[in-house]
Amino acid sequence: MSFQVFSLVRPPSFVCGLVAWVCCSATQACTVSGVWEQNGGAGGACCEPGAHPGGSTGVSAGAAGSGAAGAAGAAGAAGAAGAAGEAPPLDATIAVNLTQRFQTLAGFGASLAWYGDWLTAHPNRAHIYDLVFRELGLDILRLRNVYRGEAGDFDPTAAALVAAATASLEHPPRLLLSSWSPPAALKANQSTDCAGEATCTLARSDGAFVYAAFADYWLDSLRAYAAIGVSPDWISIQNEPDFVPPSWEGCRFDPTEGEYPSYATALAAVRARLRDTPHERVGLLGPEVISLQGGRLRSYVESSPPEALDVLAHHLYDGNGWMLPDNYITPMRDAARLLPDKPTFQTEFSVTNGAGAFETAWLIHNSLVEQGVAAYFHWALIWNADDGLVSLDDPATRDAWRDESGYAVRDTYYSVQHFARFTDPGDVRVGADSGAPALKVSAFISARADRLTLTALNTGKQTYRVHLADPGLSHGTAKVYRTSETDHFASLGVLAPGETFDMPPRSIATLVVSD
Repeated sequence: MSFQVFSLVRPPSFVCGLVAWVCCSATQACTVSGVWEQNGGAGGACCEPGAHPGGSTGVSAGAAGSGAAGAAGAAGAAGAAGAAGEAPPLDATIAVNLTQRFQTLAGFGASLAWYGDWLTAHPNRAHIYDLVFRELGLDILRLRNVYRGEAGDFDPTAAALVAAATASLEHPPRLLLSSWSPPAALKANQSTDCAGEATCTLARSDGAFVYAAFADYWLDSLRAYAAIGVSPDWISIQNEPDFVPPSWEGCRFDPTEGEYPSYATALAAVRARLRDTPHERVGLLGPEVISLQGGRLRSYVESSPPEALDVLAHHLYDGNGWMLPDNYITPMRDAARLLPDKPTFQTEFSVTNGAGAFETAWLIHNSLVEQGVAAYFHWALIWNADDGLVSLDDPATRDAWRDESGYAVRDTYYSVQHFARFTDPGDVRVGADSGAPALKVSAFISARADRLTLTALNTGKQTYRVHLADPGLSHGTAKVYRTSETDHFASLGVLAPGETFDMPPRSIATLVVSD
């Protein structure tokens, strides 16, 4: 969980699409779509009329009318373009190269670290379970380690949620168990919560950090969770070790020991403690640093031998950097070179109050294609107020609910659904290209080669009329789902060979070719 606020890394003139006028620097123009373009030299126009990229979906205006793929969709877009005086759609052909193979997918996930008890107590929980598990296509649940030495049923919420996910998905979800803080007895400040203080870290005994006791805590945690039916596939010994929270759980570890304990030493102690136990095969994932910026990830990785981690993991927070997703490409590529023989997971990111739905999809694309991550996790699967993929009203105060359902699906839900709904662990990313830089495409082939899933994003300013080249499978039709200003993961029907569908600016489409 990361509510932190960083200073804006770019001056305010670089902020795209949030006000009625979109301002730019002397050398770059920031378009409404959020795509950077050269301004033709210094001294050019500094501002151009723009609009909030909103509507309830967080996408720009100009969406084509939805309906069946092909002629109806194309006619809707052409009519809208004519009425608004916009340019006609651009033609684009998506081509897939099944022989070009990249990473194997571990899955898409989200966190149930907080507010899980609201979900298990919610009167509409049965419907919400299917919404957040089966219909979203979730593969991995990220849980918070709340073991504090208690015996018995210490975390009934986690056990209930894992059981609910198993029932909805019709198979057990994969599990990541992350620690936000060890027990208070192992903390220098004697509290699981932090208040920004330097003592929000591991305790010392006789002047030495209590690494052995920390390792014991992790072995005891795994035993306790196994006893209630929760057996994680991976553990993260500390969420965001490079950050001291102002008002919630945390525990600072540095790459090497100094004022703070060493993450590398703690990790090695946990691995040694799990050796020759039934939990030896649990994957060690980390370091889950807060950001890719500033060489944070590299400093933690280089403090340990390559075999210390089974999975490299990090978060993507960078203040308002999410507004320009392609600015992440360089640090993503740098991260991909750190442990090239290990899978990389992006284990937490979201924008406060459910904003940035399209940019979230763009970051997922860049994480998959530019960095090659094997798993991508949104921060909160459920939360209160306006956060989470699904926001919940408190089941204990039903009179204060915003509507009779007691929950709301956020726009970011659809951003994740476009990638997660029709992919599975074991799918392999294959080559895909649209020939248009603004039309970004990723593609995954299933392990049995009986399903091809493509996800496309129009990051440009004009509508694209999209054709899918023959992908080389024995079955040649595709089902199309689109999110734009006017639809949310709406089925556009079957795209037969030779037919096209329209993608307005800031729209997302998923194409599923299967038997």
